[in-house]
Amino acid sequence: MGDVTVIGLGAMGTALARAFLSAGKTTVVWNRTSAKADDLRDRGAKVALTAAEAVAASPVLVMCLSDYAATRSILEDKALAGIVGGRLVVQLASGTSREARAMAAWTAQRGAEYLDGAISAWPSQIGGSDAAILIAGPETTFASASPLLQALAGSLVHVGPDVGHAKALFGAALAYYAAHWIGFSHGAAICEAEGLDPARFGELMAGSAPFFADDMRRMGRVIATGSFSEPESTIGSVRADIARLVEVSDNLEIGADFPTFATGVFQRAVDAGYGAEEHCAVTKVLRSTSPHQRRPVQGSSV
Repeated sequence: MGDVTVIGLGAMGTALARAFLSAGKTTVVWNRTSAKADDLRDRGAKVALTAAEAVAASPVLVMCLSDYAATRSILEDKALAGIVGGRLVVQLASGTSREARAMAAWTAQRGAEYLDGAISAWPSQIGGSDAAILIAGPETTFASASPLLQALAGSLVHVGPDVGHAKALFGAALAYYAAHWIGFSHGAAICEAEGLDPARFGELMAGSAPFFADDMRRMGRVIATGSFSEPESTIGSVRADIARLVEVSDNLEIGADFPTFATGVFQRAVDAGYGAEEHCAVTKVLRSTSPHQRRPVQGSSV
C-alpha cells in the first residue's frame, strides 16, 4: 500500500506527486490520460490502471482535478462505492467554500475523513519553502495528516475546522491578486510607452514589498475594527490620483480600462460620503447589499 495517492496529473497535480516522491513517500498516481503519468513512473511512482485501484492503494487521497465536479465524477463511480470509506480525502481543486462544505458532507456520508485545501504557489514552487497551502478541517484530522502534507509546502497553515474557510481565504487573496496582476501589467504598459524597461519596474516594485506588507496589515486592522476616521491616505485623494492615471493612459494611447474601473469604485465611495476616510473604507461600497450582507466583526462601528 502507498503512503498517498494523487489523482489528477495536470501541472499542479504532477508537482504534488513529485514533492511526495522527493520526500520519500510511496506515491500512487492516476489520471484519465495515462501518458501524463510516464514521467512520474520514471521517478518511482506507482501508476494505477484505474481510479478504483488508485483509491484502494493508499489511506490518503489527494485530489487535484479541475474542480469539485470533476472530483465527484470520479469518486461517485460505482466501482469506488465500497472503497472510499475509511480514507482521508484531501481536496486541493479550485472551487468555493460552498462546494467545500458540500464535499465534506458527501465524504462523511461515505465514512471518509475530509480536509479542504487551497494552494498559494506556482507548480514550480511546490515542495519548496516559498509554497503555501491553507488547510481547513477538523484539528485532529489535520494533525494526523500534516506530517505527510508538509512535503508539499514550506508553509502549511491550518485555518480552522470550518472546511469552507480555506477556499474563502483563497478567494479573498485572489481578489487581491487579480488587481495586482492587472495593475502591474498596466504599469508595465506605461513604462513601455515611455521607453522604460518593465523589468526595471518589476525590481522597483519588489523593493517596495515591505511598504505593501505594512499597508495590508494596517488595512486588515482598520477594516476589522471599523477605524476609518484616522487615515494615512483618504478615499478622496486616492480617487483623484487614479483619475489622473486615466489621463496618463489616454495621453500615452494605452488602454485605460483598469484605472477607469478603479476610479469608478472610489468615486462611488466619495459619493457615499466616505471621501475623508481611510482608503480601505472603499470596502463599504464593495460589501454585498443582499440579505446575507457581511456583518462587521465585533467592535466595528459600521
